Amino acid sequence: MLTIHSLFLLLALLFAQPPTSRPATPLHDPAYGTSYVCTPCGNDCDAEVYDKPGNCRHCGMALVEKGKGAFTNVTPGELCGLVKSNKDLVLLDVRTPEEYQGQDRGRYGHFRNAINIPIDELERRIGELSAYKDREIVVYCSHSQRSPQASQLLAAKGFKRVKNMSGGLSTWHDSVADADCRNNLLVKK
Repeated sequence: MLTIHSLFLLLALLFAQPPTSRPATPLHDPAYGTSYVCTPCGNDCDAEVYDKPGNCRHCGMALVEKGKGAFTNVTPGELCGLVKSNKDLVLLDVRTPEEYQGQDRGRYGHFRNAINIPIDELERRIGELSAYKDREIVVYCSHSQRSPQASQLLAAKGFKRVKNMSGGLSTWHDSVADADCRNNLLVKK
């Protein structure tokens, strides 16, 4: 027989929300304490906010404390402006050496004077970039899946002016109106 207490308990269980995730909000809600987000993977789950550390329920990436490792995104068109206005700009390509040389899928080539450190090697080789900690760094890959992860890592390691090129090289020709930049910054083999 169902008692009133059992009925309330059943209703509470049916309508309870799991505490592990909540919709992203523009403001931090102190009632939740520390917030965590997916290590950037370039998918929609990057915007989901969690209450505790763990792994993203969508992509499995580790959750990181929100606000740590912050970086900004720039479009391919905005990158042209940055290259023209900042002669000290560092371009970091986090694809494989084969992709960088245009010998692998996509055959996108790479940006002139870019440094190539694959995402899988970045944490181990981060010392190679220490001279650039205070310089503006734009990180890119082919489809903006790996570059957000690399951007987050650099920012978390103390790099102060990190930007991620959204869309990646796969969007370069369709996204850049400046023909001079579009054709001269990209090196294709």
